[in-house]
Amino acid sequence: MVKVILTGWREDLDKVSLTKLQMEMLGKSLKESKLNVDILLDDEEVLIEIPNLDLASEFLKEAEKIGVNCILSID
Repeated sequence: MVKVILTGWREDLDKVSLTKLQMEMLGKSLKESKLNVDILLDDEEVLIEIPNLDLASEFLKEAEKIGVNCILSID
């Protein structure tokens, strides 16, 4: 299992795009996706487990484009 850790956000963060990204790429519900965004905006880290490295890498790349600071963790 690969983990993407959302560690923080930049001023240009697009909250709606981050919510949609989680739903479209990871199949998360609207409720869970929005909760993750709210946690991130409260300056807390969000850990998202993703089943494979390719998907995790693509998600990280897209999340960074929309204003999220993230790191990849491989167990």
